[in-house]
Amino acid sequence: MSKTLETPCLAPSRGLSSEFKYDFALGGWTSFSKASLYSAREKYGAVAALELHKRHCEIDDFVKNLITTIQTIFNLKGYDTVTIGEVLDVWDELTGIESTILERSKTINRRKITKCLWKTDPIDVSDWNLAFMNILTKAINPEVTFERPKAMCAGDPYCEYVWKLGVSTELPKGEEKITLQLQTPCAAPKRGISWDLKYNFAMKGFADFNRGWLYAVREKYGPAAALEIFDMSCKFDNATKGLVQTFQTILKIEGNDCVTIGEVLDVWDEISGYEGNVILERSPTINRRKVVRCPWLVKYHDIGNYAWYFKDIMGKTVNPKATLEMPKKMCAGDPYCDYIWRIEE
Repeated sequence: MSKTLETPCLAPSRGLSSEFKYDFALGGWTSFSKASLYSAREKYGAVAALELHKRHCEIDDFVKNLITTIQTIFNLKGYDTVTIGEVLDVWDELTGIESTILERSKTINRRKITKCLWKTDPIDVSDWNLAFMNILTKAINPEVTFERPKAMCAGDPYCEYVWKLGVSTELPKGEEKITLQLQTPCAAPKRGISWDLKYNFAMKGFADFNRGWLYAVREKYGPAAALEIFDMSCKFDNATKGLVQTFQTILKIEGNDCVTIGEVLDVWDEISGYEGNVILERSPTINRRKVVRCPWLVKYHDIGNYAWYFKDIMGKTVNPKATLEMPKKMCAGDPYCDYIWRIEE
């Protein structure tokens, strides 16, 4: 039996490396993206799933802000297809995509994708990446066109992305209409981006994706549907259950009581950017924590229960008899969240 906590204290840190946290943040982002798409497809059909994904990409300028951040941090100036290629080089390195540059000039950028963490299974939702790439393209230059003649999601052995900028488009004075940058195909270059930067990018992308998806479903089908789709996404292919079991295996978190649930939550908080959270009670039969900062915070009170679905699955993965209450929620306007897990003896 684990000793009951005497006084409130900050949730402990294990000193997890940025590389470790990046792997989990990116894995969560890509897995949840696909699970959300699959859940919407199962509930509303493939056309609706694609429409919801497009709405999500546009919510609060999600994709546009993502690209603007990359351009700002890496000082990527310009608006031609060379610039688009440079942005994609950074995007690939940040997200673990593997690409070959086939052509790159001021008027055409063509690349071959051989490894994609975002690859989906149902062919009828294989166009979901088009929405993202089209918004990315227009964020840099609305006059650039984007095509995808080959797609792994559609059964091709690789993806082929092609961006074109018409030769009639005016370029800055003194620059040639076409400046060849590449003689032969080559692997997309790496910048040696730090694990810390990659982790922060992946974690923000994961949190922003969840909010954007909730908002998109709420806007189209209402708050009850948004919560239902989120719950389906959490359960799809046992995604949340697998996350908890992986924590337990890698970090050797043994047991099935509320102390174990608390230890799993300590790891999740450290990985996902919760800071300053306080353990109020922790014993084999109760685990209560106060969350004061949350990167997943939503602004709509009517979907303020969405975190409960995720955390409830986490607790029940450790012990199916675990119950979760949330008497206070920041999403519902409270100054903090109050999570209480119980396992009756």
